[in-house]
Parts: sequence; structure tokens; C-alpha cells
Amino acid sequence: MSLLIVRLVVFVLLFWAGFRIWQFWQAKQQLPGDKPSNQNQANSEIMVRCEKCKVHLPQGSAIKAGEEYFCCREHQESFEKE
Repeated sequence: MSLLIVRLVVFVLLFWAGFRIWQFWQAKQQLPGDKPSNQNQANSEIMVRCEKCKVHLPQGSAIKAGEEYFCCREHQESFEKE
């Protein structure tokens, strides 16, 4: 029974060591300036809500009229008529 426990402990230690080596290797594969959080922030854009249909869209694609944002001209005109 104790031999089985020793084998299990050795297996777990080998698995853990292999996982740590894999993590270290993955970290070395990244370029120094490439960090996942920096990439996500660089590619992200502020989301705004259309006042008419309540759909969220990137601020660069939205139409701004005063303080409100709209997804299309029709929604802007319809909102202004109300």
C-alpha cells in the first residue's frame, strides 16, 4: 500500500514539474513587449448605447448627436422627432 502512495506522490511531482517547465517555456516564447493585457487594451474600443434601440456598438461606429449616440441616421432622426 505504501508503495502505491509513493508512486502517486512521484507522479504528482513529475506532473507539477512538467507543467512548470511548460509555463516557463511559454513565457519565454512571448516577445518582451507582447503582454496579453496590453494587446487587449490596444484593440479595445469604448462601447456606447444607441438611445433608440438600446444596442451597444463601438464609439467609432456610432453617430453622436449632442450627448446621445445612435447606430444609424434613421434612429437619430426618429429620436429627435419624439
